Amino acid sequence: MLKRRHYHIDDIEYCVLCTTQEEETIDHLIFSCQFSQHCWAKIGISYNTNNSRIEATIRAKEKISSSHLFEIFTIAAWNIWKERNNYIFNLINPTHNSWIERTKADLNWLGYRVPTDLSDYITSIVNNL
Repeated sequence: MLKRRHYHIDDIEYCVLCTTQEEETIDHLIFSCQFSQHCWAKIGISYNTNNSRIEATIRAKEKISSSHLFEIFTIAAWNIWKERNNYIFNLINPTHNSWIERTKADLNWLGYRVPTDLSDYITSIVNNL
């Protein structure tokens, strides 16, 4: 989006989260970036770059409670985005530990909004991170 708006930050056009020197696109950043792949693996989701996003979502629904897949996906993706932004705007190096801590905190908040059985499921995800 920054590129489309002709807003350049230190001429960064490549993904700052991985070492592949690929152009930063939302598809790369959220799904195929090395950093993101590691994050998804931590919560048990595998986005194989050879599969379509629909196939990957179907596989994810098999592993995660389908009623809250969207919330868990959104929290994980949002925190990947925040790691990227912390580097771009604050020069804070992205780490998997900071992504984990931020994601755990957000998932804990989600645990308060869901029924007890799903809260227990969310707690198990947090404990496994």
